Amino acid sequence: MPPTAESVLLQRRPVSGQSRAHSPFLPHAPTGLGRPASSHYNRHLMRETANMRTKMASEGHLVNGSDLDVKFQYFYKEPCLYSHQIFINASKIFSTLKHESLEERENPYLRKKNKTGLAEKVQEIPQLHFVNDQDKRLAFELAFSTLKYQLLFEEILQDCAFYATYPEFVEDSGLVMVMLCDFQGRKFQQRHALPGETVLPDLLEIEQAILECKTHLNAALARRRIKAEAPSLDHLLPDTVRSKEELRSSMPVYGWINHRKSNMSEVLDALKDEHFRLVSPEEALEGKRFCVDSLCHDVLMFSPECANDLVKNHLVTAGKLVLQDKSSSIAPHSVKYLVGEDADIIHVNVGSGMTTAHIASLLEADSRSHIWAFGARNQAEVRENMEKLGVKGVKLMSENFLDVEPDDNRFKNAKVILITADCSKSGVANPIDFIVNEGEDMKILKDLSIGETDMSKLGDLTAKHTELLKHALKFTKVQAVVYTTRSIHEVENENVVSKAVEYTNLVQQRRYPYRVAPPVIPFSSEAIDNKIGIHGKFIKFRPTEKTSGCFIAVVTREPEDSKEAAKDVLARAQAKGLLSGKKRNKNHEGHENEDEDSLVNGHKSEKLLSRRLRRQDQRLPPRSAISAPHASSPVHSYIHSPIQGRRIPRPNGVAVGARLYKDAAKREPAQKKDKVTVPEHVKVVKHPAPFRRKKHKLNKKTK
Repeated sequence: MPPTAESVLLQRRPVSGQSRAHSPFLPHAPTGLGRPASSHYNRHLMRETANMRTKMASEGHLVNGSDLDVKFQYFYKEPCLYSHQIFINASKIFSTLKHESLEERENPYLRKKNKTGLAEKVQEIPQLHFVNDQDKRLAFELAFSTLKYQLLFEEILQDCAFYATYPEFVEDSGLVMVMLCDFQGRKFQQRHALPGETVLPDLLEIEQAILECKTHLNAALARRRIKAEAPSLDHLLPDTVRSKEELRSSMPVYGWINHRKSNMSEVLDALKDEHFRLVSPEEALEGKRFCVDSLCHDVLMFSPECANDLVKNHLVTAGKLVLQDKSSSIAPHSVKYLVGEDADIIHVNVGSGMTTAHIASLLEADSRSHIWAFGARNQAEVRENMEKLGVKGVKLMSENFLDVEPDDNRFKNAKVILITADCSKSGVANPIDFIVNEGEDMKILKDLSIGETDMSKLGDLTAKHTELLKHALKFTKVQAVVYTTRSIHEVENENVVSKAVEYTNLVQQRRYPYRVAPPVIPFSSEAIDNKIGIHGKFIKFRPTEKTSGCFIAVVTREPEDSKEAAKDVLARAQAKGLLSGKKRNKNHEGHENEDEDSLVNGHKSEKLLSRRLRRQDQRLPPRSAISAPHASSPVHSYIHSPIQGRRIPRPNGVAVGARLYKDAAKREPAQKKDKVTVPEHVKVVKHPAPFRRKKHKLNKKTK
């Protein structure tokens, strides 16, 4: 008696916990290839599953006991998630980003010939039209899955002689690949049109051709899996790709509150009305639970199951809640803690403008600060995003940042520069959300689909990052530069910062050199002790099930010695008459005369001020050409304070300088000044006053 389908299913080995989510025999889990993560299609799949169970129960197929799951798995039909329009968009994305084909790999001449053409093709991103963000997400998801299994699909199509049987589909190879990815994920089941879908005859012909060859295609896939001893086709992927897929399925959804349109209390009340529940960060996020992030006070973290609900939520559509990964919010918060009142900000490589909008949201509502935005890929898109989020004060610059002069008068009030490096994006764990939510360039899918960064590109990327950082450090008025990447490679992170800072200090030879400052983000004591996110003076997160990876460095212009810093601030304050005592008066020659009774917080500072004034003309450039950190600036207060006590107010630079001067005076014994002897031939004879007057009258008469 031949084995039945039920007996075959029962004889299969039990699925382990690790591969249970990837098993093709569990209907409640993502199955096969090209399946989006459960958070992307969970509701649609649950509805289809419930309908199927109801239909099978009414027909008497489902009884009870162990027969229920076995028969359900046998009769279950995978729902089709992609329309014909999504297939077309996914094929355009795949055709633009695809890797070298088997024919190109085997033929070096053909590979060299097509290398230049493929590079130009990648630069020309096609214009795609999406009905909504959900269709956009599905199109990128399908194209990304096809890229991951491109070589596998090309091999099985070659084994089955698909193009030899259907030569008319050779020019539509992109459509064949993405539709094969979808059919394999649905176990080559017949596809049914979605409600309201426009069916295209050309795509129906490709569907029919794949269904006619499904037996040979399925057998070829099985041979590849058995040869590699892989429990499922997912295990044919590189370990780096498979590990990120597991992280992506359990990663929370993040969103920051747009203070230009709403506030924390309004958003929390709206979420409460929709049955969302606020919990502490230590509790597990399940269902409609969310919490406030402990590192960024305006960022909310939701469970993965809320992804579909949040995309359609009125808070998101109205621009009051912006979906963006937490790793993209740390740099704007670093800028917020560094920028002073009404100071301008320069943002380099703004991309789609979402990070720029977050910086504007963190600034005070009545702030007169401006954000100079460089490197927008599409200025019309950036303006549209700013208008949707209600952000004002952002000035888009069409010129290249490297072509801007550091002493340009337009940026005289710019105190902080944020550089968002166009890096390899090797730390991104969820590239689909990264593209959809943040408007990132879809070219990152090509490298992330194979899990390896093209090391030949890292040299060019590192050189570009270094040039940008060096140029930013040339701005005379800037007090801090924040450098951020989404890379895990040290060559793009620490090496770039160290080389740029060392080169700038060596070439410029300024009195106030640049130094890498500790993080200005208020990390908890537990995170500091366990080095969670803190690596020396840098902020560095690895890709985890909580967030994607990122790197942030804060470079500030600070004096090398804290005592010298206090003395410089003290001398400048005294020269401006900001301290107690008499203000210095200028004589007729324009020089400043020092008052012997001038006091610094009640202490005499004649010796200190005279010494500093004598060296001012020799060592210091004019005040207009240097940007020394003022004692009240956020840079000075954060750099000279410990990380654990960052929120505790510290005394200003004047008080610190006075205390240092007082302590030094107590420690050093008073030394007797030797009487200065002047040679006789140098002495000037002072004549009596009457003689001088007579001489003066005599000179007048002579004239």
